[in-house]
Amino acid sequence: MIGWDRELDGVVVGFGAAGSAAALEARSEGAGVLVIDRFAGGGSTARSGGVVYAGGGSKLQQHAGYDDDPEQMFEYLRLEVRDAVGEAILRRFCEQSVAQLRWLEGLGVPFPPGTVAPYKTSYPEDACTLYFSGNETAAPFRDGARPAPRGHRVAGR
Repeated sequence: MIGWDRELDGVVVGFGAAGSAAALEARSEGAGVLVIDRFAGGGSTARSGGVVYAGGGSKLQQHAGYDDDPEQMFEYLRLEVRDAVGEAILRRFCEQSVAQLRWLEGLGVPFPPGTVAPYKTSYPEDACTLYFSGNETAAPFRDGARPAPRGHRVAGR
């Protein structure tokens, strides 16, 4: 391979958010990683505009005055996804979502404070970096979990 000066320890197929994260983590542990993608990269993350669903008390949530915690996020998602995701995996996702955002910020991904979109949307306006992306405010969710905006929009393209 032209210009490759190290031993190859692994190959990551797909250069979207998941593939990028896997490659970065492997590289941070000293592995030689080759990333391949059949397109230009980005996958569904590029199509969704870099939106990250997270909660549990993120900086953006706190800045906007929303009190969220992993248990409330879990209660909402448990009602939303029903049995599509196992409880242990769902709980782990909720408990680690704030750390995931911090990890992304540490890599230079910008999540600047902005405004909360005033309506449910799948992709908010540029000034709105936090939004309700699901049915958080709809019954039966209001009764089972405290609503909080959990859609975090990356600044820029």
